Amino acid sequence: MKITSASHTDHNLTAEILAHIVSVFGTKESFFIETIELPESLPTVPCGLHGPVMGDEAIPEEECRMEIRGGRKGPSRMTSRDPRPTRTLTVIGGPYEGETILYTAFGGPVAPREPFEFECGTEDYKASVAFWSQHALSR
Repeated sequence: MKITSASHTDHNLTAEILAHIVSVFGTKESFFIETIELPESLPTVPCGLHGPVMGDEAIPEEECRMEIRGGRKGPSRMTSRDPRPTRTLTVIGGPYEGETILYTAFGGPVAPREPFEFECGTEDYKASVAFWSQHALSR
């Protein structure tokens, strides 16, 4: 696995963390999503996910607003809560132009894709709606 200009590395990933990602996942040759714990020798990373999967209560509607992040096709449920430091790092990689690259890495656990990424009414859509009705991301 390589880190290229197509890799999404802007989640406060230091050069040391990127080197650790390559050392752990460098031999991967196909699509993967894995969550690891960073060693104590590396800094923490911010986690912007809030809700029950993070040990919080469900995030109430009155605390959220829907916002489109970056170039996404639909809005995300956002809260003004600050990100919190974590050693949990989720890494996603896979094929790109004939090689395996890092797609992205971010602090926190894997979360389901957001509802706008599914066909309305499918089981994946329903599960996504259920998850994101209780969770939100830091603005």
